[in-house]
Amino acid sequence: MKARLSLLALVVLRAASLAAQRSYVVARFDATIRVQRDAGLDVTEAISVRFTGSWNGIYRTIPVQYRTPQGLNWTLGLELADARDQDGRTLRVERSRERHYVKYKIWVPGAQNATRTVVLRYHATNGLRFFDDHDELYWNVTGDEWEVPIEAATARIELPAGAEGVRAIAFNGVYGSTAQDARIETRGTTLNIAMPHALRFHEGLTAVVGWNKGVVDEPSVAEKVAAVVGSNWPLAIPIPVFLLAFTMWRKRGRDPKGRPIAVQYEPPAGLTPAEAGTLIDNSADLRDITATLVDLAVRGYLQIEEREESKLLSWLTGRDYVLRLQTPPAGAAELAPHERRVYDGVFSGRGTMVMLSQLEAEFYRRLPGIKTDIFDRLLQRGYYHARPDRVRLRWVVMGILIGALIAVIGGGLAGAFLLTPVPFVLAGLLVAIILVGFGLVMPARTEAGARALEGVLGFEEFLQRVEAEHLKRIIVGHPEMFDKYLPFAMAFGVEKKWARAFEGIYTQAPTWYVGPSVVHFSPTSFSHSLSSLTGAAGRTMTSAPRSSGPRTAGGSGFSIGGGFSGGGGGGGGGGAF
Repeated sequence: MKARLSLLALVVLRAASLAAQRSYVVARFDATIRVQRDAGLDVTEAISVRFTGSWNGIYRTIPVQYRTPQGLNWTLGLELADARDQDGRTLRVERSRERHYVKYKIWVPGAQNATRTVVLRYHATNGLRFFDDHDELYWNVTGDEWEVPIEAATARIELPAGAEGVRAIAFNGVYGSTAQDARIETRGTTLNIAMPHALRFHEGLTAVVGWNKGVVDEPSVAEKVAAVVGSNWPLAIPIPVFLLAFTMWRKRGRDPKGRPIAVQYEPPAGLTPAEAGTLIDNSADLRDITATLVDLAVRGYLQIEEREESKLLSWLTGRDYVLRLQTPPAGAAELAPHERRVYDGVFSGRGTMVMLSQLEAEFYRRLPGIKTDIFDRLLQRGYYHARPDRVRLRWVVMGILIGALIAVIGGGLAGAFLLTPVPFVLAGLLVAIILVGFGLVMPARTEAGARALEGVLGFEEFLQRVEAEHLKRIIVGHPEMFDKYLPFAMAFGVEKKWARAFEGIYTQAPTWYVGPSVVHFSPTSFSHSLSSLTGAAGRTMTSAPRSSGPRTAGGSGFSIGGGFSGGGGGGGGGGAF
């Protein structure tokens, strides 16, 4: 038993002794980089390694995935042409992928107590940088991940014939070093760079060469976009999302085919100003609600009194409005649900005279119910398949949720795909924008709704073009049309044009609106008064109480701070096996 243990100990000691005798060092690293007019790079690396002991060969690792200063991924295209020894014989090469590196494992015959040279030739794409004033090669010649020193390092860089404005700098040292010890010799379009001393463990040589634009074909915008998407494949996620959303819009989100719009001289029967305005843009806006307030006044349910009030020590005057409850005329039509809610929102519990300012921080509670009543009436008439505001809300929520999931989950898994989180975040943002954007146009009218819309648009055409001679003849002798259709003009946003058409036709101030601005009445000046009323009503109706608590309010290698050892393409390292 003791004899066996002694024999085992001798074997272990012998193996340790042999291992201790095995070592290697990179005696020379000579690189030639030829810049092609098509922006490709032909790279030749002559790596001379001095082996001590017995070895099988060397390996060379070159990173092909990088991060840009913007946090995106950049992929270097790499295609090995061949690997030969110093005598030109082809060597066996095994290619593999390790994380963001391409690894070439090269078998070298006679790698035992000898110096052997391996000549690698490969073609690289997407290795140049293009700026507004110059093109640039930023190339990590030797790589800075070698586990052994590099006793001598040189680089020869050949630019296409005709390159002008050639300039170069070289960095050396560990990654991030700004040391510039290398000697640079420029002869026309050829540059020779040589290190005056050895590169130690994890030190490398990086070359930055620039030249005037025009000698190298810069990729087109489409090619650049394709390269960015190819290196950041999550950016392609929005494409199928867009196609799917577009398909859903074509099937469910489009109105029935429209017909030519003919001028209509009155609104579709039974539609209130708020409903007509909502049918146009699928949205119950504040403009539709203030038009309802004026419509109630026109129909005799209330009177609007304009008052001037002194402000700022009587230096300035402002306007406030009094809303007076009126007894509607006999035979007045029953109020629609949304009109009743506006009416009650003004007078309920406040008596028969209400200052508009009294509705501040109060009326806003009525707005959701008013909008619901408007949409419910349009749904009852069969003008929509579903409430437009809820359709939009579903798409907005879906867009935000799916976009957030892509950004958060994808960003968390980015490392597993050897990517940065940024493309997932951008993809999530784009998906959210696409879905929210389609949500805005997704509400669809029914056949009945499309026909009703044609009538509303035809009536809007009349209100908007009533100043034209052939249409103005219709209102001459009918001044009552001004009051009757004014709320519709307000809901459509054309009240100023409607008012101008009645100059000289509608000459008496309306009974439903009193105040200093209508003492010397004209329809045009009155439309300005209504604009002031609309603005004041809008601010008041939407104002909510203030919440308590405090409130709080990559660049070129030539640029300053832009260059350092280990930057740019190329790089990596190697070793022996």
